Amino acid sequence: MYPIDEDASTVLTTLREQIEPSGDSDLVGAMYQLEDLYERKLWYQLSEVLSQNVYKNENSTPIRLKLFENFVLKFNDKINQLKLIEFLLLSLQDCDLKERLEYLTNLKDLIRNRKNIKKTDDDDIADIDIIQALLFLEIEIAGVKLNLGFVDEASAIIDECSKRIDKINWSLDNRINASYYFTNASLMKLKGDYTAVYYNSLLFLACIDNLDDLANKHAIVKDICASALLGDKIYNFGEIIMHEIFQYLDIAWLKQLIIALNSGDLAAFEQVLGNPEIRQIPEIASNVGFLKQKMCIMSLTKLIFNSPTQNRTFKYDAIMAQVPFLQNYNEVENLLIKCFSLQLMKGLINEVNSEVEISWIQPRTMTLDQIEAMKKKLIVWSDKVSDLNQFMASAGKELWV
Repeated sequence: MYPIDEDASTVLTTLREQIEPSGDSDLVGAMYQLEDLYERKLWYQLSEVLSQNVYKNENSTPIRLKLFENFVLKFNDKINQLKLIEFLLLSLQDCDLKERLEYLTNLKDLIRNRKNIKKTDDDDIADIDIIQALLFLEIEIAGVKLNLGFVDEASAIIDECSKRIDKINWSLDNRINASYYFTNASLMKLKGDYTAVYYNSLLFLACIDNLDDLANKHAIVKDICASALLGDKIYNFGEIIMHEIFQYLDIAWLKQLIIALNSGDLAAFEQVLGNPEIRQIPEIASNVGFLKQKMCIMSLTKLIFNSPTQNRTFKYDAIMAQVPFLQNYNEVENLLIKCFSLQLMKGLINEVNSEVEISWIQPRTMTLDQIEAMKKKLIVWSDKVSDLNQFMASAGKELWV
């Protein structure tokens, strides 16, 4: 490790010599730029070169931590604090968890103990940049503690951060939102709350401007799809299927399973369940019964969705013919009650006539295939309106007013 009192020029020269064998002239040139901008005290331009030309360059990986410790920290209070934290996070990619925790904690203490921080009359921090930085660091620390196995500590930190976020009356930077939702999703995964994992993960994705910046896209989309299948309140998979990240799902059977469930395709569903590879994700393999219940609900939803709006009364026999795994009327009624309790649909059950009248069905995010089906319905409806218009024009009589 370089001595902290080494001057910037010496640090940059040493690091530049370290990367010259890579033959990356752009990175070497950026190191010269850093020296020039530092001497001229152009802090914003300096942080931009660090962000765009150094830390985004893969060849800078071996020198990132040394650069941060011995150069960036020299002007840590002169640049945007969230960028400062980003530089540290990028510098820690090859460190073990304990080292990451130590560096993050040290930076948090460094920022919190600055003498020139604006404070309120109650001695609370008033500087928005500092508030966001400390919140960002707390969430990242919670994520590291979670990976170290300190679940209770991580949970307490996230709960406290959540309370602080609720009190904030201005928009948080998306980097903080992304960190919060990702860490919370990881926490909920450990607790087995798959519905929370799914929704926190979708919120995390909404905070990401460019998926190319995500290094673990395959693992993220795998967890999202698994949580969608296992979540007890998730009966619409259109959000994840239509999301750009879905193309990075490289587990064929998992992709087939979620598409089959979303479309109510029983044949494809049973084919996947018969695939021994399903045991790759034990949580899914051990919840086949729950997935069959989901398939029943999705098939019922498909039946209602594909039916004409003027005829939403369904006989139990018709439901049993279209929905798999149902053996008798009691099971049909139990399925309907389950759908009503989940607020997936509303209606009236007529036990005497063994039928149900559906008055409302929960709106869904549709896939392209479902949109195509809706388009065909609209074309049929438009043709009927046109035919009615022509009939009225030809058969209608003059109206005297």
